[in-house]
Amino acid sequence: MRFRHQRSTVLDLALALQRELIGRTGSWESNFLPRPVTPETDLFLDGLRSWARTVGSGLPAFLAAAGRPEDLTALVDDDRLRSGTELVTTALTAAAPTLAEALPQFEDLRKQAAVAINDFLAPERYLAPLCAALGTAETERTLDLHLVPLAPAPPATGFLIDAGKVTGVYVDCRRFRGSTLADAVLTMLGWAQLKAGAIPENHLSTELVRRLPGSSPYQRRLRVTLTKILVEMTAGHLVRAVDSAHRPCVDVLGTKWRYARLYAVAEQHWPRYLDGDVDRAEALSLIAAELAAHSPRWFVDSVDPSSLAADFYLLEWLTAAGHRTARAQLFRWLPHLCAELAGHLDNVIGNELGHYERARTQNYPRELADFITEINQGDSRVTWQRLRRETGHGRVLRLAADAFAGPGVEFGGEAWAPVAAMVRRYVLHELPDRVFVDQCFTLEHNNGSLFDKYHDTTTMREVLDAQAVTDLDTLLTHASAEVRELWQTRRLESAEGHPVWLGSRTAAPAEVRTDPTGWSVTGLHGSAPGTVGSGDRSDRNAFAPLSDPLRDSPVRVRQTPGRRPFSFSLRTYRSLAAVLHTGLGNIHLKLRPDEAPYTADNFVGLATGRRTWTDPLTGATGEGGFYDGTVFHRRVPGFVIQGGDRLGTGQGSAGYRIPDEIHSGQGFDRSFQLAMANLGRDSTGSQFFITLAPAPHLSGQYTTFGEVADDRSKDVVGAIASSPTAVRLDRVTILAT
Repeated sequence: MRFRHQRSTVLDLALALQRELIGRTGSWESNFLPRPVTPETDLFLDGLRSWARTVGSGLPAFLAAAGRPEDLTALVDDDRLRSGTELVTTALTAAAPTLAEALPQFEDLRKQAAVAINDFLAPERYLAPLCAALGTAETERTLDLHLVPLAPAPPATGFLIDAGKVTGVYVDCRRFRGSTLADAVLTMLGWAQLKAGAIPENHLSTELVRRLPGSSPYQRRLRVTLTKILVEMTAGHLVRAVDSAHRPCVDVLGTKWRYARLYAVAEQHWPRYLDGDVDRAEALSLIAAELAAHSPRWFVDSVDPSSLAADFYLLEWLTAAGHRTARAQLFRWLPHLCAELAGHLDNVIGNELGHYERARTQNYPRELADFITEINQGDSRVTWQRLRRETGHGRVLRLAADAFAGPGVEFGGEAWAPVAAMVRRYVLHELPDRVFVDQCFTLEHNNGSLFDKYHDTTTMREVLDAQAVTDLDTLLTHASAEVRELWQTRRLESAEGHPVWLGSRTAAPAEVRTDPTGWSVTGLHGSAPGTVGSGDRSDRNAFAPLSDPLRDSPVRVRQTPGRRPFSFSLRTYRSLAAVLHTGLGNIHLKLRPDEAPYTADNFVGLATGRRTWTDPLTGATGEGGFYDGTVFHRRVPGFVIQGGDRLGTGQGSAGYRIPDEIHSGQGFDRSFQLAMANLGRDSTGSQFFITLAPAPHLSGQYTTFGEVADDRSKDVVGAIASSPTAVRLDRVTILAT
């Protein structure tokens, strides 16, 4: 499976538009298309859904063959794709003028990426070992490789499909760089190789079905996920042969952490095959033998960190009460638990630092500004690992804490600053292992548990509340079977009749501190069902391979609860109105604080200066009304006018974000609705817009909190929309009861 570099302007535009609409990983990523988007642009999503019914998760190959968006319809030879293509053409035509201005800035990056790929992936270096690992024949087949600057993420990669066959792949060369880009490309080539042509006897899919038979949802998911892990491991191994410092994507981009138990089994045996220590058949047999020891559900379901926390706190209690077996278990497990938690947080801190791509760094110290700029070059998780290695763990964690506490405040960073500071203290040996573990469980970020990115944290709050009030019965319901059994052997209390916490009557063994460089290879992944630190509270026999009662049930979807807290006190109103005093006349607004109380109060606070805001021009705390002297920077006749940005570019804010208040009864089925703009979920700040016509495609995406009150005001809105130049908003008057 070879590749040849290709370039398509229309594919670049289509992927950039898909990223703008549904593929940015958060409001912190740069956007190039103003939001809210026009109705014509929004048709793109309907076109994608129409295509998906025929081509699945890929994109039609003719998308890359068109010279211009308007050429697409002439290239369609499958009637099933025609209606979707017409919608995509309309959307691309509407968005192309804006996106075409953004794409050229990435040309040098694309050229550098092509050179790097050629250096890493010479066919004679990867082709034979890749085909051998996948059990496919070497062919002369060549795929088109499109290195694109903007692709929807995750995964920022994808296939081009023609008549059900993969003809090309695309990879985001802005997100993936250097050896990580080579890893991503090789992973995509591996998947394409598995999908291509006839399936030989030793094809990886055939081998896994033979060794891990079954058709239940969990059995199928086990094989698919294991295939994903083996393909990614193989790609990472081949790239590391060229760059020994490369950290494989299977680790740094999350597959290892998301499927910790399954990855642990594969990690024991597949690298031995890749290194030539055992043959492929033996490695697959060893993997299958370990997987057969437990139900597929054990390897597919997420780790439950609330079970880890319950085990830890109960073992602490028993150790403090003098239980020798519990004490031995705790100190045997503790180094592995620390390594697991530290490695997890290290990965997530790197991910969270990618939230500051939009940060304006000119108002911060040079070292911090350079750090923020550097960490957002490519995928922040990858860059973080490199900077941690090159700069030193203590120093780079200090910069991370400063980044969270500085520009990161706008995106919830104030909750991550103490996390980075805590990890730094642990790295510098200022924090004992047991205190570190306790803080890992009890510290939270802006939406809840620190472990919600990869683990199921549904019951974490329940366990922490139980620990806080010494509710041992609740802790026991979440603990592993082994800890529950230990508890039954000795239920001790202190002389006062209350449990003893976080103390010990007996000397503890010396702590075994793990080196930060070992976080990625040490952990608790190998725990068996029911054992201490297994990350599950089920009984020991719940995951027996043949008697698992849930073996044939649908695969359980990981839940990620979010609290979406508001960070300021709420002032309520019986009635609320506002007047926008503009250069073309006054706009009277009737606000609806009963439907969106926090949003309405936020608008009032900014308009009056009662709410503290940050001037994006200076980085200093602002004085007076935030909206005074701003302009309506966006004016689209028949659609919207938009203001509330002191930068006047559509990229500014007041230095903070609040969650959305979107309800089923709200919508844009009427004209002249007042709503807050955003850059994605829960990223409302200061910008607002007023619609000039019904815009049902915006419903469910933006918080509406008012409407234009009278016809004269509607005429002013129309005049602003038609103005060829920006219209000034002099001040806002609030009329409140």
